[in-house]
Amino acid sequence: MTEPDNKNSFIKYEQIEHLSDVMIKIYGKTMKELFEHAAEGMFSLITNLDNVQKTVEKKIIINVKGKIEPEDFLIAWLEKLLYLCEVEGIVFSYFNIKKFNNNGRQNSISALVKGEKINIKKHEIIVQIKAPTYHNLNILREHKTGLYIVEITFDV
Repeated sequence: MTEPDNKNSFIKYEQIEHLSDVMIKIYGKTMKELFEHAAEGMFSLITNLDNVQKTVEKKIIINVKGKIEPEDFLIAWLEKLLYLCEVEGIVFSYFNIKKFNNNGRQNSISALVKGEKINIKKHEIIVQIKAPTYHNLNILREHKTGLYIVEITFDV
């Protein structure tokens, strides 16, 4: 779990107990912020982000034409990051979505992510995530606070 930065902040994400997989609950003031926090939360399950320097930068672009639900778009975003982690051996600790559009016609994410190559002596792999799942995946907007909230289960 990551703590709020100041009194006007809120918790970005928290781990939830699960019998066989791992699950986190994510919060965001905007959908863009929810996606950033989901990425950070996912990588916090993989390793201690305090040990990840921002020495490698990657530009991430995702484009999907036609109608796509926010939940499907979130899965596409997380899968792209997980793919880079697995194929290029990079753990990320910084996620900045520059452009976010999920309007049903042209859906796109343009982001800058930073991290470093996995070094087993430096980065303890806590959990090996196979994939984010659709199990009970539902992005909600809380009426009282206006925050977007989602719980994501990861297959390990």
